[in-house]
Amino acid sequence: MQPIIDKAAVARLVADLGSLRAASSFVSRFVDLLDDRILTIERAFRSADPEQWRDAVQGLRLAAAKAGAGRLQTTAAQLLEPEAQDARSALALIGHLRSDARVFALAHSAMCEEHALAERLAARRPA
Repeated sequence: MQPIIDKAAVARLVADLGSLRAASSFVSRFVDLLDDRILTIERAFRSADPEQWRDAVQGLRLAAAKAGAGRLQTTAAQLLEPEAQDARSALALIGHLRSDARVFALAHSAMCEEHALAERLAARRPA
């Protein structure tokens, strides 16, 4: 199973943006938009517009890859597979997206708290 947080992707994001703080901000924004993105995917599926559906799922997949949301990325990729296009499979995978999103948000929050604690402890060390 894909890890909830892809640490290699997070490291690439930090390198691309130049700081852990900027990367954390990017991922926080990603988390803030997750519910809306998943709702857009669900609406696109129900509208039966395959282009809108594909664009919404592909957008989430790419954003998840950049944010280090490994399991979300994998689940979104599964939604793009032909065998997942029937209503039952797609709705089950959308349910997995919602679950993965909650777990990713919690993991990201815990990671931010861990980094904040490390910064506070480092600031207290005598020179």
